[in-house]
Amino acid sequence: MVDYDAALGYLGSMGRYQVIQVAMIWLVVFPGNFHMLSMPFIGARVSHHCEIPESQTAGLQPDDTCVLNYSLPWSYDQTTDTFSPGSCFRYDVGVYELGNLSCPMMRDATGNRTAKPCDAGWRYDRQQYKSSIFMEFDLVCENQALNNLAQAMYMLGVLIGSIGFGQLSDIIGRKKTMFLAIFVQVVFGVATIFAPNYAAFVIFRLIVGGGVLGAFLSGFVIVTELVGADKRTLVGTLLQGAFSAANMALAGIAYAIRDWRTLQLVVSVPNVAMLFFWWFVGESPRWLLSKDRDDEAEAIVRKAAKMNGVTIPEDVYKTKVQHTEKVPDEEKRYSAIDLVRTPNMAKMSLVVFLNWLVVTMVFYGLALNTSSLAGDDYLNFFISGAVDIPAYIIAIFSIEYFGRRKPHVSLMLIGGIACIITPFLAPPFLAQNLNALSITMSMIGKFGITAAFTIIYIWTVEMYPTVVRNVGIGASSMWARVGGIISPFVQLSDTAWGPLPYLIFGALSVVAGLAAMLLPETLGVRLPDTLEEGENFGKVTKVPPITNGSSVRTNEKEKEAHVNPAFSTKLEDREGRAGSVDSDTSYTAAMAVTQL
Repeated sequence: MVDYDAALGYLGSMGRYQVIQVAMIWLVVFPGNFHMLSMPFIGARVSHHCEIPESQTAGLQPDDTCVLNYSLPWSYDQTTDTFSPGSCFRYDVGVYELGNLSCPMMRDATGNRTAKPCDAGWRYDRQQYKSSIFMEFDLVCENQALNNLAQAMYMLGVLIGSIGFGQLSDIIGRKKTMFLAIFVQVVFGVATIFAPNYAAFVIFRLIVGGGVLGAFLSGFVIVTELVGADKRTLVGTLLQGAFSAANMALAGIAYAIRDWRTLQLVVSVPNVAMLFFWWFVGESPRWLLSKDRDDEAEAIVRKAAKMNGVTIPEDVYKTKVQHTEKVPDEEKRYSAIDLVRTPNMAKMSLVVFLNWLVVTMVFYGLALNTSSLAGDDYLNFFISGAVDIPAYIIAIFSIEYFGRRKPHVSLMLIGGIACIITPFLAPPFLAQNLNALSITMSMIGKFGITAAFTIIYIWTVEMYPTVVRNVGIGASSMWARVGGIISPFVQLSDTAWGPLPYLIFGALSVVAGLAAMLLPETLGVRLPDTLEEGENFGKVTKVPPITNGSSVRTNEKEKEAHVNPAFSTKLEDREGRAGSVDSDTSYTAAMAVTQL
């Protein structure tokens, strides 16, 4: 059996072979992010009013100002300082009345007449968007919440996909799972184009959401298992960067394509090309070794050695690897209940879950709500993706110099306060020519939340004891998905008051950030192994610091307690453990780190 960790000593943490594999997997998962981000365009809301079929019978144009002033109830919006026609009701008018109007007809000259629902459908403003599901399926009036429900159901698909494809990967492998998920995206992404009604659209999108996360998780695990421990943060961040790159690219694609079905086709087709990478992307050697498929793992290592231009001694290929000793079943049956069984662990878990829920909810709320900002929808959407890149960089460097708690709390407060201020920097609170201030403040909020998301993942891994670390990450990620599902419904609160969604996002971010001050700092301290140590972690008694230069600190006691190798961060910590990476750990960690 090949000793993959020993082989990495010759291959390098990230040699030519690993770089090419990471680049290909980046390309494979890149198009899937379009589906995650496309709802602001395929579900674009536009101004609308009731159709007045009597106007055409009377020989008048449907958009005739005189007809609209007479036939529709009008309301004044103090926020935008404009009049708008009623979108759900119209006056009961006759053909004779319209044919004998005395124009110009003032809006307040309609008198007291009977109003009735829009019995002939709606007329939509198609100047910017030629079509969207909002227009095609009439998601207005009593059905207006269905537009937000569509995105919430997509996020439910993401949750289902994270569980289903995660388990499948352990059975059939990372590579097969990734390309199966890509195939699912192709089939149901294209099927969405032909959705005859809203129900079919939602079902197809739910399945696509599962495929998107399934592909990402599989690709994430392959690259993190392929490179050396010191490069995992780098490749993980690069793969997250595919989300930001897709965000920026989609702004240009949506600007050029204003029809929702055509846009859906354009974002789905690239995945067809990704299927051809099947013949070039390799399976994870660690998974192959864990399944005793030693010959296939050896072939991959030999191929990597040849490509990297190195020679690996033959004894590395024939090493008798000492696997991590199996812990008896009765000693490792831990559940989510153990996370809240004792007071300190319960407090820590509640704060962690709150932060995961809020940071995910606000992230998607800001990323998918740029159309509510003043200015150009497409430019705002592009900038929203661009700010993620410096956010990733700031997060990674700040936690190594200032710890986890201070940067996370600071960034959550910055993001929250920026969200609270954002709506008050736009009309009617400020002049329209100062809209740039509102956009800038919103992007500062997005920056803070994105950076905080990166930190809370690393911090969560370090806080939980070894025996429940997997359970803690998995439970945290579940709450993150709940936040993603809730986010579209928070946006609905703008029907009550325009600034309300940003105030909710901001207030919850501040609350979660302040609550995070109760969590223990983990930089440079020995991590807990047992539930007892977890209960005492962060209390007054200080644990002696260690200095091994890693993000996730480990020590000899962790080794003796059979700490999961997926959390080892140094090559020497992993010697003699080829093929012993726990698949479940890899997947829960991957599920947590992604912002999908």
